[in-house]
Amino acid sequence: MILSAGLTVAHSAEIPQGLLGDWGGLRTYLADHGVDLELSYINESAVNLRGGDSREAAYADQIYFGGWLNLKQLVGVPGARIVFSLTDRNGESLTVKAGLNNLLAVQQIYGQGNYARLNQLYWEQHLFDDRLLLKFGRLTGTFDFMPFSCYFQNLAFCGTLPSYNVANWIAFPGSTWAGVARLDFKNDWYVQGGVYEVNPEFYEPKYRFAFGTPFGGPGEREVLEVAWRPKSAGAEGGYHLGAWYDNFGGDDLFLNTDGAPLATAGGTPLRQHHQSGFYAMAQQRVWTHPGTERRWISLFANFVQADRRIAEIEQIAEAGFLCTGPTSWRPQDDFSGALARVHVNSLIAEGATLYNSEVPPPPGPPRPVPYNEWSSEIHYSVNVTPAITVRPNVQLIHAPGGVDERTSVVVVGLHLSVQF
Repeated sequence: MILSAGLTVAHSAEIPQGLLGDWGGLRTYLADHGVDLELSYINESAVNLRGGDSREAAYADQIYFGGWLNLKQLVGVPGARIVFSLTDRNGESLTVKAGLNNLLAVQQIYGQGNYARLNQLYWEQHLFDDRLLLKFGRLTGTFDFMPFSCYFQNLAFCGTLPSYNVANWIAFPGSTWAGVARLDFKNDWYVQGGVYEVNPEFYEPKYRFAFGTPFGGPGEREVLEVAWRPKSAGAEGGYHLGAWYDNFGGDDLFLNTDGAPLATAGGTPLRQHHQSGFYAMAQQRVWTHPGTERRWISLFANFVQADRRIAEIEQIAEAGFLCTGPTSWRPQDDFSGALARVHVNSLIAEGATLYNSEVPPPPGPPRPVPYNEWSSEIHYSVNVTPAITVRPNVQLIHAPGGVDERTSVVVVGLHLSVQF
């Protein structure tokens, strides 16, 4: 869920009408006085019809409360606002419960702990006729860089992909201290950079509402992105190219501190003191129904390359389509599909192959040799009202964990979201 980047003052005619309407007039009153609020609920259920260690069903959900304070209206500071959000997550992961052995969860709303926490609390400042945007405070890179949607229930197609498979990149609902600067050009281009504190302590539940501490972690991550967002690409489309570097690094997947293979020699992994990677994404609207902007089709493709010495998931490549208004009699509904290749780091495969060739049983059976996991999803969104969406989906995961010998997984899911 991404908060709007604009600073337009909301008035009663522009207030989104959720399940509870205008909250008895409170929402309009607050918006007219510089306070915009959002309350929502998401539930994702899933059952594996094939694959995994056992047949199971699981649900996960999230309550979200957020908004912003327009500081021009409240205290006379032009172009400024304070943005905040909190979440409460609960439930189970079908990936874990059923032993699916897949790499990325089949319920994207699950993760980072079943508890309430602070997600964001930052100052946002627009300058020079909104050409320059500055942010500082508790931020999550999920919203600022590689801004892909979460229309899909499978995590392979949701949000900022590096944040789910790269060490030290804390994804939503987590956050760290950070600063971001973005410069927009008149020809639909922008360039932005961010610096994020690397601090594993933010994963600990005791810091879920901490703001002043912890501060000053063991490293930082720098991210740079250049994007072109022509109007022809659609409101959520565009072309993005980005890269990141952090000076904290992580454990080598293949070598120990003596320079010998971990798979056969064991020992302590060699410490790599930095890591880097890059990503590219494209989303282009290819069809719009004449006379309306409510019915359209977009194609997308995303690619992530992580550090090959550290990241267990080295690459993610995906493509798919998004269709709004698939039929004239249901113009408010959505229909989408996607396919992803999730590539396990080749160093893991090399280690498993080396172990199988040099360590005879016992001490144990041969290790599986992982390569690519293929994930796909197709879903249809029934937008019952502007406030309620019911989205049944089917997911197929071939070679779970990148191991061809494993039985393919078939998951049927149901996404429910309610805006209050």
